[in-house]
Amino acid sequence: MTNEERLKIFEEVDPGCITDALICFKIGAWMQGIFPVSKKAKIYGRAVTARFETVSDPDEILTPYEVIEMGEPGDVLVWNVDMDANIMGENIFHFVLGHGLKGVVLEGKIRDINEIEEIGGCVFSRGPAAYSAPVNFRPTKNTVNIPVTVGGVVVRPGDYICGDANGLMVVPQEYVDVVLEQAKLNMVWEKELEEAIKAGYTSEQMKEVYGHLKKIDINGTEIKR
Repeated sequence: MTNEERLKIFEEVDPGCITDALICFKIGAWMQGIFPVSKKAKIYGRAVTARFETVSDPDEILTPYEVIEMGEPGDVLVWNVDMDANIMGENIFHFVLGHGLKGVVLEGKIRDINEIEEIGGCVFSRGPAAYSAPVNFRPTKNTVNIPVTVGGVVVRPGDYICGDANGLMVVPQEYVDVVLEQAKLNMVWEKELEEAIKAGYTSEQMKEVYGHLKKIDINGTEIKR
């Protein structure tokens, strides 16, 4: 699949169906303690990573705006900002959206949460903080597009991020296509399950519905029952 094709499926499929696909294949990981500004936020896309740290040489510093420009439309910024001060607010989020990125996932804190919520709220973080990070607490060329830890999970550049108010998950880039294929099958089955419940099926009838879920293996081959 192309990245555009993947993003279209991520948009259409419920994150819960992607979670179930990851569990089926025994891959992926789920972040802990990272929450969205808006409960309506849904985020998905390819990770562009950065680690922020104290930089002694000002000539080595990259601004958040420069890091944002490294992403492509549809990407998700994944930043490790390991301090209690905020690293971004409304202006940076406007810059993110202006460059076509889906949003930001932070091991860190933010400000302007009301304003960010009003313009989409697709920022996931440890929460708000009024105090701003020092100007030399920034990434460098050596700390962008490297594996970073966010929410207790290692995210590599190119992995896919997906989630909503229920939580965030990481889909390994080498398995994203087969995960999305299984997620589509899960979505079809979920609709059948909902219809059966609405129709008043008995527990015995529900056993049959549970047997209707189609599964594929990690290579994309259908598993015959």
